[in-house]
Amino acid sequence: MDEKIRVLIADDHHLFREMLFHTLSEEEDIEVIAEASDGEEAVAQARKLHPDIILLDINMPRMNGLEAIREIKREQPLCKVVILTALEDDAYVFKFIREGATGYLMKDTNALEVIKAIRSAYSGESLIQPRIVNKILKEFCKLSEEKRKSPEKGESGKLTSLTEREREVLSHVAQGLNNKEIASALFISEATVKSHVANLMSKLNLRDRVEMVLFAVKNGIISL
Repeated sequence: MDEKIRVLIADDHHLFREMLFHTLSEEEDIEVIAEASDGEEAVAQARKLHPDIILLDINMPRMNGLEAIREIKREQPLCKVVILTALEDDAYVFKFIREGATGYLMKDTNALEVIKAIRSAYSGESLIQPRIVNKILKEFCKLSEEKRKSPEKGESGKLTSLTEREREVLSHVAQGLNNKEIASALFISEATVKSHVANLMSKLNLRDRVEMVLFAVKNGIISL
């Protein structure tokens, strides 16, 4: 059997952690390696255990989720953080995405979506609910309106460096398709899609698929 996805659950509600633990423990490819009841404990456990994925709440004692993700991503930039919270405030969502969150889910999400988010994050993709994506894009557009009116030097150069196929892949990523769906749409292999995504991130100097979506909106590759 392949190596399991090692998950850390960070939430100050004991019953919620227990529910998540039992749900995730039923999956053969996922192992919950630790739990944390506050932000400081989450950072300490991440530092000690180097999990693949951290499920992180926002409102926690001693150190909140935003402070925790900053510390975690500073020390372990390759660690994937999926926000799992009851807060749906636009500003919070955008701040966490900017700090490097790979996914953002609400606590009313069903268990299958949480499991899918963990697997997506582990494979290098993002899973953000459509209602959350809309908030990210709205906030991004507000902050970048002036830049869109007066594009920064170099933006057009980045676009012209892309091949036609890379533009197609970028457009599909920006529409929320995963690698398997893109491969099917373009009649190419998943391995080829992964290669194109990696090339896009390198050429455009982007960290993840969320930043790819924002880049596509900003440069008119897709529209709201």
